[in-house]
Order: sequence, then structure tokens, then C-alpha cells
Amino acid sequence: MRPLRDDRWLWPLAAIAGALFFLSLGRLWPLAAADLTVPRATLVSRAAHALRAQGLLARAADTTDFTIATRLATDEGALDYVERTFGRDAAQALIHGGSALVEHEVLLKRAGDPDARWVALHPDGSLLGWLRGVQDDAAGARLALDAARPLAETALRRFGRALHRGAWAPEPQEDDIDTAWRNVPWAETGAASRERPARTDHSFTYERLLRDPKRHAGELRERAVVTVSGDRVTSARRWMVVPAAGDRAARAREAPVRALQTAGFALLVIGAIGALAVFLLRLRDGSARLGRAAYWSAIVFACAFLTGVLADYALLAGWDPLWPRWVARFTSLANQSQGTAWMFVLLFAFIAAGDALDREVTGAGDAGGRGATLWRLGRGGIADAAVGLASLRGFAVGLLCGGVMAATVWGLERWAGAYAGVQPTGFFFYALNSSVPSLATLLFFTNIALLEELGYRLFAGSWLLRTWRRPWIAIVVPAVVYGLTHTGLSFLPPQEPFWGRALVMSLVGCVWGWAFLRWDALTVVTSHLTADLFIFNWPRLASAHPDVRLAALLTVSAPLLPALVAGVAALVRGRRALAAPTGGAHDGAPIAPVPRQESPS
Repeated sequence: MRPLRDDRWLWPLAAIAGALFFLSLGRLWPLAAADLTVPRATLVSRAAHALRAQGLLARAADTTDFTIATRLATDEGALDYVERTFGRDAAQALIHGGSALVEHEVLLKRAGDPDARWVALHPDGSLLGWLRGVQDDAAGARLALDAARPLAETALRRFGRALHRGAWAPEPQEDDIDTAWRNVPWAETGAASRERPARTDHSFTYERLLRDPKRHAGELRERAVVTVSGDRVTSARRWMVVPAAGDRAARAREAPVRALQTAGFALLVIGAIGALAVFLLRLRDGSARLGRAAYWSAIVFACAFLTGVLADYALLAGWDPLWPRWVARFTSLANQSQGTAWMFVLLFAFIAAGDALDREVTGAGDAGGRGATLWRLGRGGIADAAVGLASLRGFAVGLLCGGVMAATVWGLERWAGAYAGVQPTGFFFYALNSSVPSLATLLFFTNIALLEELGYRLFAGSWLLRTWRRPWIAIVVPAVVYGLTHTGLSFLPPQEPFWGRALVMSLVGCVWGWAFLRWDALTVVTSHLTADLFIFNWPRLASAHPDVRLAALLTVSAPLLPALVAGVAALVRGRRALAAPTGGAHDGAPIAPVPRQESPS
């Protein structure tokens, strides 16, 4: 273990990088101009009143019999199109103005009732859609199409904006896209009927269109579909539509991104084959330590499994109310586990092979080399001084990685025209949509940190170092593969150029590779976890609700827990040592001074 004084340069550097990182969070991950953390109770109350207003719930208080889940959702395709075509300011203005680009969804199901209820709400509380399931054989009225139309139009007015009858309305003349869009009325673009066994259903389609190439160089289109089942409106939904030209452009942009990502996964497969080969060879000669590999693979699997347990909305969506709830949860979690089990089997080989190579490269024997502190933590040594120091260093290196990311994206913005897309998308929803956000965040990103660092650094870094004897190869090659495999993750900056994300993540991977060779595996696992917690708790850190901010702050501080425990343990040991009696023949009596030796001269 390196002495703490050898790392004195790390602390001021981490402080500077951390400040840069934290101040850049809003630039790297600009958040939608809306309340992304509306309390669950508020959402349920709003949904109940919306269903009551539509006659789909007898009373707003009649939600006690229902199992309810909520989630935040982003229309990623439409948001990306709007931001690229009209700019970020226009996209944020549309979000703030009530467009269906970001929404909170509330799902209600009741045991024995086959018909679910669902409501989509804008973060400001306005209604974006609702649905009540209706069985095919449910009885109802048989209205003519023209008789059902007024019911649909009444429901449409809940979405706001006027209804223009006949052909498309003239384009508004305002230069400001948000103002122009607010003045665009709805126009009916289609209607269809369908006969059911005991009723007639009608579906009406309405659209709003803003197309002005001179001012906006693009098209904004919103669509709403209203369904009348018998004589009741049972569903209405509005959403932004990506024009065909925008969809084709998005598909064309995917080609180079997919190429880089596929190249990264191909290299990852080669590494996996190498890990299996090394594992089998070390298993044959008896140098593989299976206990460590089994323990940490099980930890990673448990983190992934428990993350799924906390995903209330996904589990409720998969529940058929005609089944017992436990059967649905059991099958959903079992299917999820079966789909990812191969990953943890492969991780077992990665850890066993990486541990054997690490001990060979460092000559540490069974002590564990660079993996020693990680294995010690696994044995319950959270109060160990080396474990505490590794967690403290890891937190500092995580801030350093954040600073590298911020500086690189700033450089790409300045010299390559890069930009970061409006969030949240992707992994952000693990924190925002869980029943216990802080716990789900810790579980999921601990899983990610262990999975990636034990593979890219412990195995690949040790393998390349043993094979080539060149530290820079052991640092750069895994980092490049890591960057390539992350090319297609739209929640990481920047959106453009297509190679920008691979470059940013490769440089971050180089920091982790360097930290692994200089220190140990626990340092890089902790640093990876630290960086992820800061990034994906950013919407909660920026929340308007103090309790959410406090919970997020405690969550991002969690990697420091081993350092805190080890520090307290060291303090207790020190006090005990000072309080203990001296002992020996001089117990209770002063010790005679030792005479000073005179010089022979």
C-alpha cells in the first residue's frame, strides 16, 4: 500500500477537477426545463382527478383499491429532432410550454380487474393523455360516426388549443417558434369505426402542423388520437411526430455510430475468449482462486437483480391483474435474470483469470496484488486502513475523471462543433423511476462499476501487461475498447461529432487504467462508481425539492463510507493505545532516564 503522503498531489488536483466537473454538469447534461422529480403522491392525485373528470373513476379518492406506479419518460426521438432542427432554446421552450416531449406516467391496476387505467401528465400538471382498458366483449352504445365526433372533440379540448374545422389552418406569422406553435390549432385528419360484439368504437385523429422553411427550416407536427368506445371516451393521447425526413436523417446518422460500437464489441468478444482461455489454463494448473470469482460475481448478480426488484413501473406493467401478483413478479424477475445470467458466468471467468494474472504480474502470491483491497473488502474488511484509503483515493480519481470529461467535451464544443443533448434519457431513469431511488442508484451503478472495471482493468489490463510488458498498452487498449462500446449511449456527451463520445470515454478509461496500475482495483471501482453517481443523480441534485436534493447528496457521498469507517476505526484504536497501561517491571513507577552515551573522542 502506497503511503498517504505519496498521494499529496492527488487531493488538490481532484478538488480542481471536481469543481470543474460539478460546475459543468448542467452543460454536459442539460436537463429538460421541467420538474423531473414531482412527488409520487402529487402525480397520483393529479391522475385520479383526471380520470374522475373523464368519468373513468367514480371518485378521485377511489385509488385505494389500485396498485399504482409512476415513471418519468422522454420521447427521445422527437426531442432529438426538435433540438437538432430548431435548437436547444426552442426545444426547452416547447418542453416548458407543455409539449409531450417529457412526461410523467401513472399506471393503475386492480386485482381481478382486467382493465388498467393510465394517465400521462406534463410535469406542470397539464394532461397529455389517458386510457382505460375496455374488453372486446364489453357492452356499450352503437353511435354513428358523426354522433361520436362531439364526444371526441370535447375530450380534445382537454389538451388545449382551438379546433380548426376543414382544411389546414394558415401558418402563424410569429418569428418565435414557441409563440407560433402555441397558436397552431388542431385539425381533424382521420376517423375510423369498428364494430365490436356489443358496441361500436370510433377513433379520431387530429394534428397540429407548423411548417415554415424560411423561419424555422423544419416542421413541427403533433398528433392526437381519441377513442370513443360506445358512448364513452376511453382513451386520448397526444405526442410529437418526427417527420419522415427527420427520421431518415436520424437513421443515416446511426451508421458510423453503429460501426464504431460494433468494432468495440468485436474487440470485447476477443477479450472474452482470451479470458476463458486464461481461466481454463489457470484452472488446470491450480492457480485460479474460484472463491473470489464466485463471491464477486454473485455480488454483481445480486445488484442487478435487486435493481429489477425496485423497478415498480416495469413490474406493474408486466402484471396481468387476473394473475396473483407474486406470480407476475416472479416470472418477470426470473425472465430478467435468465436474460443476463450469461453475463455473470462470463464475469466469473474474467475475475478468476484477472486475479491469477494480477498475482503473476505483481508477484504477490495469494495476497492478491492489485486486487488485494477488493478481496479484503469482500471478506468484511470495511474498517481496514488500506480499504479506507482506496475508497478515499477512488473518490478523488472519480472527480478527476469528471474533470477530464468536462475539459474534453469543452474542447470538442470549441473546435469540433460538439453539443450535448437535453436529458434525461437512458440510465438516468434508474434513479428517477425506482421505488427507492438512492438504493437503486447504488445497486445499479455498483453493478456497472464492478462489471466493467474487473473486466477492462483487472483482467484486460493485467493480461496485456503480462503479455507485452508495456504499461501504456495495458492502459490504452482497454480504454479504447471501453470508449468504442459506449459510442451508442445517447445519455453520454457529446451527441456530435459521431466519434466524440468514443474519444471522451476512451480518455476517461485511460485515467482508470493509469489508476489501476498505480494503485489497485478497489480504487478504480470506487472511482467509476463515484463518477456514475454524480452523473446520474444530477437530475435529483438539481431538483426543486429539498428532500430529493438531500437524498441525492447522501447517495453521491456513499463511496466514502469505507474511508469513514476506517477512519473511525483508526481513531478508536489510537485512543485505546493511549489509554492502555504501559505494563512491564516499571508499571506504576517512573522510568529512569537512559544515560547519554559520550563520544569516544
